[in-house]
Amino acid sequence: MSAGTLFLSLALILGADPPASEESRAADSARRVLELAKQYEFFAEPECQTKLELSKPLLVYSNPVRGDVHGNVFVWTLAGRPEVIGAFFDFRSEDKLDSELHLLSRAGTVSRREGKVFWSPEQAGTTFQPLADSPPPATTAEGRLRQMRDLARQFSVERDHPEQGKGAVRLLTQPIYRYSSEAAKVLDGAIFAFVEGTDPEAYLLLEATAGEKSAWRFAFARMNIVAFDGLRDGKSVWHVEPVSWDSVFDKHEPYAIIREHPRRGLIRTR
Repeated sequence: MSAGTLFLSLALILGADPPASEESRAADSARRVLELAKQYEFFAEPECQTKLELSKPLLVYSNPVRGDVHGNVFVWTLAGRPEVIGAFFDFRSEDKLDSELHLLSRAGTVSRREGKVFWSPEQAGTTFQPLADSPPPATTAEGRLRQMRDLARQFSVERDHPEQGKGAVRLLTQPIYRYSSEAAKVLDGAIFAFVEGTDPEAYLLLEATAGEKSAWRFAFARMNIVAFDGLRDGKSVWHVEPVSWDSVFDKHEPYAIIREHPRRGLIRTR
């Protein structure tokens, strides 16, 4: 009899609850982070008349490097285009829930939870750049998806972590989100994730602009306080310096973290 079977048998004899399986723990975490994401509201203007739409869960992830972590990624969209991206994770080994948010492209977004403003970034966190020497967007959705996957593989991201040192993070070659927006003049777009384990560390956004001279453009968004370098074919195209914990908890920057204890409620400190 294996040790696990013996432990389960003793638990049943003694009337104790058997240990939860990894699958049930992950399912419980998925429920908890979805419930948390649904508590957040984002509006396109200070008058709170235009509410952004919450997506379905996009990327189930874990991070064994950091501990017993289970999470999921969501976006909030306006007229089809993602304006806010959030990674919500159940940090079981430290008994806390984290909401990690990045305002992608629309300054002036108002963020509310339980009727109260909780995040008020003064500017958007991404800057789109033209993708020089890239082919014109294909005429079909399938063709553009192939192009975006090929373009994404031209990029790499290096992270300078104070504890783990400098190194590359892995690209997920399938986009986690696909979109288009007539109002924003986006013919096609996709979000790719660079990950540790399966935990997003940075996002790459690729967009094909609409119009007669349709063209590709790109932007990066951080999901960690450390320094990042984004490279295309080995040449630097994006760099961000590390930011402080005080900055991300201050709720005025486009990259923010909201931390809370499941039983003690909202907390601010790391």
